[in-house]
Amino acid sequence: MAGEDDTPDRSGQAKSPSGLIGAVDNVLHLLRMFEDHETIRVNQVAQRMGLSRSTVHRLLATLSHHQFVQQDEGSRAYRPGPALIDIGLSVVVNIDIQAVSRDVLTRLRDETGETTHLACLRGADVVYLDAVESTQAVRAGSRVGWSVPAHATAIGKVLLAELPDTELATLHPSGELAKLTEHTIGTLDDLLPALTVARERGYATNDGESQLEVRSVAAAVRDGHGHTRVAIAVTAPASRAGTGWTESVAPTVTRIAKELSERIG
Repeated sequence: MAGEDDTPDRSGQAKSPSGLIGAVDNVLHLLRMFEDHETIRVNQVAQRMGLSRSTVHRLLATLSHHQFVQQDEGSRAYRPGPALIDIGLSVVVNIDIQAVSRDVLTRLRDETGETTHLACLRGADVVYLDAVESTQAVRAGSRVGWSVPAHATAIGKVLLAELPDTELATLHPSGELAKLTEHTIGTLDDLLPALTVARERGYATNDGESQLEVRSVAAAVRDGHGHTRVAIAVTAPASRAGTGWTESVAPTVTRIAKELSERIG
């Protein structure tokens, strides 16, 4: 016997499972209409979703406020807004970068002998997208899938260095930063000079700030418009990353980051 969740809803699809938030569900159904239509109208949405015109107006007004839709002044129809387009493009760009970055990460691993990573910024955190581990018995492990406070990593700091100070202040409104180790930068006031150094050098470093026995050097990867989407890093155990290690690997990291930038256009 069919269960309650198998009952078709007003759109002809299987009924949504319990626990969903109705307003959010309506918004997502509305946005998915752009898969089949370049523009949508209030009457069209109301009929398709079985909602009142006033409800649809409120949904579209909210989406318009956050720039997920835009209304054409002439036709009064709605089309995808810049926020929705930017999110879609960002996802595609990150997927494309991952597709072309694997051999670059492998080459960086081979030239340095250490584990390499690709990561992007999500708010105040850095998210690790890909890695190629060192072949040495003692090595820094892969962080793929990890989300770590950006200020505690080289790859995060080099991405934060691309942001204006006003945006950094918005990301850290209290001015206090989480300390993962005794070496982690603990305040925004202390982070800003470190980011200035990263901008001047073209790379950022991590000296036991996320994990005590880990050192890393990172450089940003820019697209053809000069926007920074991701960064790459080489990461090593402190036992091999002694005096002079940063200076020896930094030129390699920055060179390969530039090559990846050129490849993604």
